[in-house]
Amino acid sequence: MEMNGRRRRGSGAALYVTMAGAFLVIAAVTAMGLFFKISKITVNGAGRYTAQEIIAASGVEPDNSIFFVSMSRAEVRIKSALPYIDSVKVTRVLPGTVIIDVTEAKRAASFTYGGSTWVTDVKGRILEETDAAGAAGTVELRGVAPEKPEVGKSLSLGQAETVRLRCLLNTLSILDASGRLALTEWLDLSNLAAVTFYCNGYRINLNKADDMTDLEAKFDILEDFFADHPDAGYGQNVWYEEDGRLHFKP
Repeated sequence: MEMNGRRRRGSGAALYVTMAGAFLVIAAVTAMGLFFKISKITVNGAGRYTAQEIIAASGVEPDNSIFFVSMSRAEVRIKSALPYIDSVKVTRVLPGTVIIDVTEAKRAASFTYGGSTWVTDVKGRILEETDAAGAAGTVELRGVAPEKPEVGKSLSLGQAETVRLRCLLNTLSILDASGRLALTEWLDLSNLAAVTFYCNGYRINLNKADDMTDLEAKFDILEDFFADHPDAGYGQNVWYEEDGRLHFKP
């Protein structure tokens, strides 16, 4: 009987310790909610969108506890709601500041589908549905047949067109890296053996554009050509042949 009594007293003590621990946890969480409220939200990198639009998309609100806000969920919300946001990082700075750093996507190319014009970035992510005037200043894509586009999603040409899509993205990427994107009017991928783009008044035939290393080498040669021909052209042809050399038809 005495041993059973000790067991009952031991069980009661353990229960008391458990309840006390739970109470302390609840008290600590409550204190965090009371004393670490969000008092300031800072947005860096805003351009197309206002800071208020970005904050609203994040779901982060002043006076909420800074510890109860999911930074990763706020990032997902911003990217889902605002397609021109290329990257976003949300961080907390105690006691009550939330910092939202964003990088906006750059308009690169456009294509027509279903009576509308669709704008993409250099990675092929669709930024907006607009019209021809709204797509001004972007590279017109020719010779592509996109599947049903959706703002915020990546451009898709279908499983049978993976090489064409790779040529497209490779060319846009290197045009951007070389600083030639703004000077390019259109990019024609109708013939994958002769991918062609029109840049600064010159019609340039890349021959092929599915191998990035080969494409970089071609643009190295092309930069020498542009250095020798700084003025805008008027439709002259510049092309690569199987010998790997650049040919110019004046």
